Amino acid sequence: MEIAFYVTCETGGDILVIDAHTYRTLGHFNVPPRPRSMDFLGNGTVGFIPSESAGVLNVFDPATSKVMKTITLPQGSRPMRVRVGPDSTKVYVSDGRAGTVTVLDAHSYTVDTTVKVGKRPWGIVLSPDGKFLFSANGPSNDVSVVDLAQDKEIARVKAGQSPWGVTIVPTP
Repeated sequence: MEIAFYVTCETGGDILVIDAHTYRTLGHFNVPPRPRSMDFLGNGTVGFIPSESAGVLNVFDPATSKVMKTITLPQGSRPMRVRVGPDSTKVYVSDGRAGTVTVLDAHSYTVDTTVKVGKRPWGIVLSPDGKFLFSANGPSNDVSVVDLAQDKEIARVKAGQSPWGVTIVPTP
């Protein structure tokens, strides 16, 4: 089984696919500048990369290292982090300066809705059961808790100064 890691390069929009055993470059393709993150459907057949400067989400085929589709996100979006839901039916994108998280259908690539959260959502994470999304909102110094059944922010938690990322860790 081939295992690879992907590298996003901010300035030129380069994406490199590197063999995790030999460290050889297996693939190289480009997306618009400032690709901030990526995620994949659970079976690894489709990948998603947001491009902050262009306000788009790139859909790519990992088998061919080719962009299949570019989705324009809602007006004002400066996408940062992308996460695929645990059941691979939804894709979530933090929209940075827009103050929202965009929810897309993971197979038709259509925008289902946008959810208002704090100022400049950067890092996002999903609960393992797929019921909640947590968004680190830099300038508002908090984390939004989003109920994904309602597509609605249900709480904000103060979180220090300029939180960028958030992760979930099981407790013993």
